[in-house]
Amino acid sequence: MPMQPINSNNELSAQNVLYVGGTGSGKSSAVKMLHTTKATDQIVFWDPHEDYTEFKGRKVRRYRSFAKFFAALMAGRKTKQGFKIALTVPETRKSFLKFCEIVKGFGNGEHAKLLHVVCEEVPQVTESVGKEVGPYGWLLSVGRKFGFVVHSVGQRVVEMSKTTLSQSEYKWIGAQKSKADAKRFADEADIPIKDILNLKKLEYFFVSPGIGEFTKGKLVFKKKAA
Repeated sequence: MPMQPINSNNELSAQNVLYVGGTGSGKSSAVKMLHTTKATDQIVFWDPHEDYTEFKGRKVRRYRSFAKFFAALMAGRKTKQGFKIALTVPETRKSFLKFCEIVKGFGNGEHAKLLHVVCEEVPQVTESVGKEVGPYGWLLSVGRKFGFVVHSVGQRVVEMSKTTLSQSEYKWIGAQKSKADAKRFADEADIPIKDILNLKKLEYFFVSPGIGEFTKGKLVFKKKAA
């Protein structure tokens, strides 16, 4: 039997984030660089393509079996310390849902640390643009009460489920590859479509809850010392 989350806490705020942009837009870099996470957070990664080796100066521990991932997550959640744990297995929906089911069992609304869940290339492992069912949908819709923050990453918003879009209170909008994607975000965030279509590589809009609540920015990488 899978473990079950404990200590439902309605006082916890909703903090899910959606990151969408075409190839090279900087979406995975945004996950690493934005204020949406801290170096001291407890974070797990669905990372089939090994996009995360280091995160805000901390090493990401990678596991290639569910058993070892489960054991590492259990050990980490018994502490109040930050950790970065990635699962890298074949990119299938079955494996993704198993990952989400395992993570779901470690929810605790009274834990000292929120549990951040970074899900890379979500459209590759979801089946519908309608309502998302199963443990991923649960993490998005109910997880807040048990201390979860879901970070969903993908290339096209028109391929994202309705649940992913509606349950992500914050949205990072990078350079889009199609007018359909730009229009979806223009309608969703009340940003002029021309402004979204004019985004260049590493430029973005960050949308917060509320009508017209967005800021424009650009990802800037620190130069390595010579």
